[in-house]
This record gives sequence, structure tokens and C-alpha cells, in this order.
Amino acid sequence: MNIKRTIYNLLSALGLHTVKECLTDRMAVEALSMDTIRKCSTAQIQDIVSNSSSELFTNLLRHQIASKWSIIDHLNKRIHDSTTDLKCPICGFSGHTEFMPYQSYCIFGGGSLIRYQCPQCDVIFGDNKMLSLSDAELMQEYEWHYKAYKEGDSTDSEIRAFHCLNPSKDGVYLNYGAGSWSKSVSILRGQGWNVIAYEPHSSAATGVNNILTSRDDLREMRFDGIYSNNVLEHLQRPIDELQFLSGLLKDGGTMSHVTPCFSYLYEYTRFHLFFYLGRSRLVLAKRSDVEIVKFISDGEFMCCLMRNAKK
Repeated sequence: MNIKRTIYNLLSALGLHTVKECLTDRMAVEALSMDTIRKCSTAQIQDIVSNSSSELFTNLLRHQIASKWSIIDHLNKRIHDSTTDLKCPICGFSGHTEFMPYQSYCIFGGGSLIRYQCPQCDVIFGDNKMLSLSDAELMQEYEWHYKAYKEGDSTDSEIRAFHCLNPSKDGVYLNYGAGSWSKSVSILRGQGWNVIAYEPHSSAATGVNNILTSRDDLREMRFDGIYSNNVLEHLQRPIDELQFLSGLLKDGGTMSHVTPCFSYLYEYTRFHLFFYLGRSRLVLAKRSDVEIVKFISDGEFMCCLMRNAKK
């Protein structure tokens, strides 16, 4: 038996399958009836095949994502050690029975989710299966996710986050984690603001102008203000990330971070790793060498304004 067949059999036994886009094209063609083909022009048939192929590929990718996490959950249950101590990624508190568990389920095929609330700083963190991923593995998760699911338009919230900076027309500003689902950068630039976008995930940066995708490019720049929308909760290492961002600020610069996850909201996705409740905002700021200037709470619009404590 050759290697390809062995791998295929192993994947099949686990419910995982490698799918090529050419396969979905063929499946789409086979799904068309002869009657439909006779009634359509060549261009119409090509459109139908293209749309059907895209839908099939998306559905197959969603199935593959769900199968993967179902297997991981099954294995985790078999090897889970209930005596293992937990350690809070924000304040460093360790223990086990002191942490309050929160259970949920990922609607994007990510399986069961177990998070824990730290008794010392109040942050809710997890699931550990996401926190333990390498940078490359987490990047792949996002690449697959953005191909299989569409994000909602966050333009209005991002523009509001930007204006929380009290910007000036001669300043330079960064939209951190811009994504392709927001028009805030193009709108603000059209109004005369000097705004630059940064998005590390290639599948989320498609079709966006004035966007940087390399972290190294950012290191060479300095900004009067940085704003983000629905980003802080996604960071695996928020302390390191805030230290990095604050280092990009000019003297007197401010950061505006907006997320509903300053409360325990939208817990149904595995990509939300932190919920900054209670004392955790202050602890996060202190350990990141930043200080909180102001916290704005208006329904689900929650904005934490920060500045570099060392500048």
C-alpha cells in the first residue's frame, strides 16, 4: 500500500478528508441536470458551476474543521487530568479548585469550550486547546475560519473607536487587526485622516487598500494613536501584545481598544480567548506597562483608552 493511500485511510477513519477545489468543481458540474444545461448559456453555466463549487468547498471545509475539533475534544476527555493546576495568563495566580469553570460550545465547528475565571483578577480565559496552539497553528485556524465563515461589518464601531482617540488631522493612526469586513480605513482616509491598516491574516486582508501584513513593517513606524475593534479578546498573549503596541506610540499617543468582551459576551466562539471582567483590566494594564486613561461603556460598545506609562 502506498503512502498516499495509507494517509487517506487514516484520515477517513478519523472522519477527516483532504478536499481539492477541482473536486468541488466536478461535483458541481455533476449536480447540474441536463435540462438546466440546455436552458443556460455558456456564461450562465460557468457562473452556476463557480457558485456551486464555492458553496461545496465552504461546506466541506466547515465539515473538516468540525471533524478535527470533535476528535481533539474526544482525545482531551480521555487524557484530561482533573488534578492539574491552572495558571492565570494575566496575573499569574495558580491553583485549581479556586477557578470558576464556564462551559460553552463553539458555533463555528470548534467543539466544546471550557474557560476559567481567575479568583484574583476576575479575567475569564480559555479554552486551553486554543491558548496552547503555536503561532503557526493559530494562524492556520484563522485562515480556515475566514475561508469558511464571513465576519459582520464592523465599520461603524471602528470609526467610533478611532474618534475616541480625539484625533488630529496632522496625526498618523493605525487600525490594528483591520480585516476586510470593515470600510473604516477607506472612509477615514477619504475624510482626510492619515490612517493605516494592519492585518496579519492574508485571507482577512483581501481587497483592503493601505494595509500592512508584516509585523516587521510596524516596528519601523510610530503612531499618534492606535485603535482596534474586537481584537483584544483574540490575543494569545495580550500582555506582550499591548507592550508591543504601546512601543509604537509617539510621546503622548493613545490606544483605543474596543470589545464587548470586557463583559462575558459572545462566548460561543473558540477564538475569544479572554474576557476582561472586574479587576482584570487594571491588572492587564499594569503588567503591560500602560495606564488606563478612560473606560467608556455604552451598551455593547466598550472602549478602553490606554497610553504608555513610561512615556
